[in-house]
Amino acid sequence: MIEDYDSILTISNEISDCAKVVSEIAKRNNIDDLNDFISTIEGYSKYLATTVELHKDADIALKDLKEKNRTS
Repeated sequence: MIEDYDSILTISNEISDCAKVVSEIAKRNNIDDLNDFISTIEGYSKYLATTVELHKDADIALKDLKEKNRTS
């Protein structure tokens, strides 16, 4: 169980924002070599956000199981 999902989501958003900035700079300067790098960073940002959602769902399921176990 992760205690601070908001921090992870904040990092994910910051990474995404940075990828957008790098992408804009690369486009302005015709630097196509950075496209793979930018895609990787965007993918990692999405991975973090998705992982947080999965862990939140797992926490809910575990909480429900614990409550059912206590009442049994």
